[in-house]
Amino acid sequence: MSDPQEFLAHLAKKLGRPTPTSVEPIEFTFPHYQLSNLEERMDILLTNWKSLGGKGIKARTPEEAVPALKNWFGDPEPEWLNNTSILTWGELPDFVTNTFKQLHWATQSYPDSSIERTVRITSAAQSQLGVTGADYGIVQSGSLVLKSNPERGRAVSLLPPRHLAFLPASKIKDELSEIMEELLTAGAPPAGIEIISGPSRTSDIEMDLSIGVHGPIEVYLVIMTEL
Repeated sequence: MSDPQEFLAHLAKKLGRPTPTSVEPIEFTFPHYQLSNLEERMDILLTNWKSLGGKGIKARTPEEAVPALKNWFGDPEPEWLNNTSILTWGELPDFVTNTFKQLHWATQSYPDSSIERTVRITSAAQSQLGVTGADYGIVQSGSLVLKSNPERGRAVSLLPPRHLAFLPASKIKDELSEIMEELLTAGAPPAGIEIISGPSRTSDIEMDLSIGVHGPIEVYLVIMTEL
């Protein structure tokens, strides 16, 4: 039974009801989550992000971000550091580039890792830290929103066991609906959109929670307050 009207008529007959001929739209409203200023948005986003298992800071300059990265990953450098262990998006703000220059930690760009897609994905899976930007932050849910394109492979944020994101403070929104409106009016949608709310979590029917099965075990956020 492939015809929708035939299906509805059959269903209505079984229920002993008349066959519907039209659908009345349902109007509803819901309260919006709205904050008054940027400082409040940054603080609550970080609070919600941390409550989901992430770590995060606010930084005005790369010099302010460097101590946090050393504290998170190792000082003077991570024990797992080598020339291919840190994989980054191909396009990142100068803030990010300058932060890693000051750390003297070698990074590898995802698009430059190989011309072969399968090799790039393997490279991401073997990396220890994926470094990306973030297009939006959602205060209400403590989430990050990432749009992908050829320079910004999803593998960078999904396959390494650690994910570090840099978010411009100006891109923090109160709730998801604001972001969806922007995306709908921006023209052609991106190839993919990720909404990241803490480390990867997976639970089976017996409610056994596993961390890091389908994504990073650890997630980190630097809010760039001047961007």
